[in-house]
Parts: sequence; C-alpha cells; structure tokens
Amino acid sequence: MDNTNIRSSISTNNDESNTNDNELTSRKDDKKLADQLSVNSEISKETIEDPNDPKCWPRKKKNFILFITSLAGMVAPLSSTIFYPSIIIIENDFKTSGVLANGIIGVYILFMGVAPLGWAAYSDAFYTRRNVYLASFTIYIIGTVICGLSNSIWLLLAMRLVQACGASAVLSIGAGTISDVFHSLERGRAYGIFYLGPLVGPVIGPVIGGYVTDYLGWRWILWILAVIGGLILILIFFTFPETYLPPTNLPNPNNTTSNSQRRKRFDPTSPLRLLKYPNMSLVIVYISITFAVIYLQNTLVGPSFANIYHVSASTVGLIFLAPGTGYMIGSVIGGKWSDYVLIEAKKRNNGVGYPEMRLHSVWIGCFFISVSYICYGWFLEARLHIALPIIAMFTGGFSLVTVYNSVSTYLVDAFPGRSASAIAINNLTRSLAAALFTFVSVPFEKAVGIGSIYTIMICISFIGVFCLFVVSYKGKYWREKINSGIDE
Repeated sequence: MDNTNIRSSISTNNDESNTNDNELTSRKDDKKLADQLSVNSEISKETIEDPNDPKCWPRKKKNFILFITSLAGMVAPLSSTIFYPSIIIIENDFKTSGVLANGIIGVYILFMGVAPLGWAAYSDAFYTRRNVYLASFTIYIIGTVICGLSNSIWLLLAMRLVQACGASAVLSIGAGTISDVFHSLERGRAYGIFYLGPLVGPVIGPVIGGYVTDYLGWRWILWILAVIGGLILILIFFTFPETYLPPTNLPNPNNTTSNSQRRKRFDPTSPLRLLKYPNMSLVIVYISITFAVIYLQNTLVGPSFANIYHVSASTVGLIFLAPGTGYMIGSVIGGKWSDYVLIEAKKRNNGVGYPEMRLHSVWIGCFFISVSYICYGWFLEARLHIALPIIAMFTGGFSLVTVYNSVSTYLVDAFPGRSASAIAINNLTRSLAAALFTFVSVPFEKAVGIGSIYTIMICISFIGVFCLFVVSYKGKYWREKINSGIDE
C-alpha cells in the first residue's frame, strides 16, 4: 500500500480506529507509546502530524479537552443522586404520594439512559461533538430552572425528564470525544480519567443534597445545579473545539454512482441496531447486571445502615464516600491496568493487537466484585462491626470500575465509527436495569433477606462473566465478520 492510499484511509476513519490499526505518533512525549504499536506501519511522518487530526493535537490541548469532558460528565449523575436526601421533604411540600416523589429519581434515571440514543445518532450523522454539548447543556439549564420554579409535582416530573435529556448527552458523546482525540492504546487511561467525573457525581451528590436541603431548602439544589450547568456551558462555548474530523470523501449529491462513503442519516433508533451484534449484546448483559447490583445497594444503604447501626441521615450520606472513593481510585488504576494488559498482549502476539485483548484485564476485577458484594451482604446480615461492610463497599466499587473501564473501552474499539452509539446503548441498558432495581429493591430485600439478596445477584452476574469470556475468545471472529457492514 502506498502512502497516498494510507493518507486516504486515515482521513476517512476519523471517529475511531481499531485497536489493531497501525496507529503511530511522532511526538517525543508519545515515543514510548509509538514503540509499542505495530512495526508494520507504512504511515509517513507528514501524515501522522496532520494538524487537522485531533489525535495529533498537543498533549496539553488533548488533556484539557479530557478535563472538560470529564467535568461535564459529572453533571448527569450529580443531578440524580443529589435529590436522595430531599425526597421526603418534596413529598410533604407537594402533598403527594411516595411513589410520585420517588419518581423524581426514577424518571430521571430512565431518561438518562434513553436520551443519549438521540444525541449519539445526531452526533454520528452530522459529524459533531461540540454542537451536541452546547445544545444539551442549554436544554439542561432550561429544565433545571423550571424545576426550581415548579409548583406541582407533575411539572417537576416533566422538567426532570427535560433535565435528564440535557444532562445525559455527554455520557455517550464523551466516549466519542475521547476516541476522536486519543489513540487506541491511550484510551484506557483516558477513559479512566473521563469516568472520574461521572463517578464523582454520585459520591458528592447525597452529601451536598443533604446539607443544602437542611440549611437552604430543596429548591436551592436546583439553583446550584443551574449555575454549575451555566458555567460548563460557557466553558465549552469559549474553549472547547470540535473534535469530530469529518470524512473527506463524502459523495457528490449529484453523483448517484459514487462508491464513496455515504453520508449518514439522522436516525435516533439507529444505535439500537448494534444490539444484533454479539460483541455488543453479550457485553451489555454483564454491564446491566453489575449496574443492577450497584443501584440495588444504593437504594438499600440508607435503610440498611439506619436499621442495623442506627446512624443518622447525614452519616448515611458520608457512607456513600466509601464506594465513591473506590470508584475514583479504580477508574484511574483500572485505566492504566487495561492499557498495560493490552500492550503486553500485543507484545506476545508479535506486535499485532485487537480489541478483545483488552478484555483479559477484567478477570481479577470480576473475582473481587463477587467476593466484595457477597461479603457486604452477609456482614450486614450478621450485624458485624460497621467498618466491615464499609470496607466491602470500597473494594466492590474499586473492582467494579476497573472492569467497567475495560469493557467500555472495548465497545469503542470494537465498533469503529459508532463509539457514541455504542456507549449510548450501554447507557440505555444499564439505566433500565438501574431504574428497575431501584423500584424492586425494597420488596426484594424483604422477601429474601439482606445477605441472600447480594448472593443471588452475584450468582446471576456469573452469566455476565461467562458472556465476557465468550466475547474475549470469539469476539475477534465476530467483529471481523461484521465490521465491513456496520456503517452501511
């Protein structure tokens, strides 16, 4: 293959390149990474240093984009968990039922999973990330302000829906931004940093919500969220560049015989078509089960610790710092571990890598997830010292995020050109699982007991682990079979 053809293939493959692509970078600070990529590259220095390619931007610029993306990603989960301490007060203020009051959380979680389908389809169809961020945060601010002014529970629920639609865009588009800017072997670390934002939100949300509700009133939660959204919108407007490099060989609309890449059409349901591929559907099974366990735990933490250890509501909020700290540390360490496993696997395979190699980094995490959550449940059941279940929450959160980082990065690498759609499907299925188990957790726990409920869920999760095992060994065959037609 001559250099002209290589330049053409790179310019049309902007969104993501496969992990087994011969990606190189000539920057001095990336030399170590470049040496670990395939030695068969014929890409010229001039091609690699294309200033229009976001992957070739200066390191500081790429890290700044990563920081803004992570910061924006914090808003959606923060806006969800920040209301946990104020549900009862809102119920009393509006003189409504507990079901409708809990709907403030349930509706938000549901649409936090559904809305990214539309954002992802729009981004992939119109080759833009920046415009999606600007539109989504504008919608988020409008919904948040009207929530704060609501004088009925129905208006509050409706605006929570709008708020979720606006805040959730970054959860899928953020993955596309990272794949725009970072080479495949850098993405594990980049995703680890990116997910710090979405993981910090659930950690600080209940703590902030509790204190704001006690001292200022629950409506002040919404004014604070509106200010945060406004600041991020201003930051994106003035400092965030477009990272989606459009293909250069879009067909001439007057040329009906062109074999060039076809322009994509906007179809909000298009991400759902990815579920027909086993690489996607089997991985999603595991992610959905693990998120069901997380939200089962989140819903039961308050009543469990209050009933067993007789702690106050503010103390319960502080207990959430245990898994949250595990999430944050696991996100950083897990990203580096994921990249390390991929690099070592490529070395053992004569410098040739493929996305499924990354999945071999999850097995240790899967083991400790099982141990941590089973121990957590039976520590509570046995009413052991409060420190033991809190430690189990930390180790469970740490292990879970190390696995989630790897499988999310795999979805991006396995579906080139469709990263935003792949992560949107991920968000949809996990949000559906989270919303379901948020509602059934209390009767489920009453039926089987606090120890048994986590044992049952972990036994179910073994199905997901088996699915990951199958993808790690069969995924390469499936991916090579479908990749040629995935963008059709």
